[in-house]
Amino acid sequence: MEQFRFPTDIRFGCHSLQKAPQWLHEKGFSRPLVVTDQGLVSQPFVQDFVRLLQQVHMNPVLYADAQGNPVKSCVMDGVKLYQDVHADSVILIGGGCAMDVGKAIALMVSHPGDLFDYEDGCTDARPVDRDIPFMMAIPTTAGTGSEVGGSAVISDDLTRAKVIVWSPRLIPNLVVADPALTIGLPTQVTITTGIDALVHNIEAFLAKSYHPLCDGIALEGIFLIFKHLPTAVEYPQNLDARQGMLMAAMMGAVAFQKGLGVTHSCAHALSTRFDLHHGLGNALMLLPCLEFNLSAAPDKFARMGQCIGLQGDTEQQARGFITALAKLYDKMNVRQMIPPYDMTVDDALVQIAFEDPCHQHNPRVCTVDDFRLLFEKVMQH
Repeated sequence: MEQFRFPTDIRFGCHSLQKAPQWLHEKGFSRPLVVTDQGLVSQPFVQDFVRLLQQVHMNPVLYADAQGNPVKSCVMDGVKLYQDVHADSVILIGGGCAMDVGKAIALMVSHPGDLFDYEDGCTDARPVDRDIPFMMAIPTTAGTGSEVGGSAVISDDLTRAKVIVWSPRLIPNLVVADPALTIGLPTQVTITTGIDALVHNIEAFLAKSYHPLCDGIALEGIFLIFKHLPTAVEYPQNLDARQGMLMAAMMGAVAFQKGLGVTHSCAHALSTRFDLHHGLGNALMLLPCLEFNLSAAPDKFARMGQCIGLQGDTEQQARGFITALAKLYDKMNVRQMIPPYDMTVDDALVQIAFEDPCHQHNPRVCTVDDFRLLFEKVMQH
């Protein structure tokens, strides 16, 4: 097991979960709110973890109302429970959904007003300026990397519009990254979360902001995913592949503090309009969005090609990267995995994508008409 701090305290390695209760106990906490989702709460490892907490004389309280694209009411129900049981810390167990809900709960138990008052990027947003309860994050998917990020994405209950809340205070204080927890993932979840991590790394590298530190991290994340994702899909029990993917997911989340791009704006619109899983939305949109961006950043595409071992001149490496990604899709049967959805390209979908802030960092300006064409390319297949 390795221990390092980037950007927070991370305990990374197989079976590190068994040691997590003792680490929390040593910090003086006794009443954690354990936030997970409806699909995980009945899993044996969650129940075992709760028993381990109890063995070190802690009194955990489970909150498992999170599911899919989480909404604000789910967060506020969790805030009430935290306050009612006098919890003193928050443990986040799961994928992006549980991470988002847990962070938002931690924010709102110590901050006044409405959750959406803290929307990132709003000029009149309330400041996140108070102490937040201690958070321990335990990822069970290798996708969002939310365990090392400072954002929470929560949807409006009625409109399903996504609101991003961000602050460095929302980065969990301790991450317990145990690759063994990702072994039992269904194949489709392994693929869609893996592509989500890939999109984070790719779009962070392509983002037009200046951040060489993030660029280096993103390139290594891309390399790790091309190396390990096919193995994790074909041989789900392969711990080396699972470990590589879990690391690449965290790297993507660190890298995209630089910014994201048009793929994410499209995926957010699909989630808002059709309640589509975020990773699946990214998987649908990635290839056409890369084709759209190629002319604006050929040198960067070539560098991504170099990092996965492609030879040739800049044009061959740049174009070759998209070809290699298409082959990766084919190897994992991504197109066959994605069932037909009853989705249509309408003005509402296009407008949601255009208003999403992620594409502001995209290397190529994307107009309303561009978004319409991108969606139509996907819907036609």
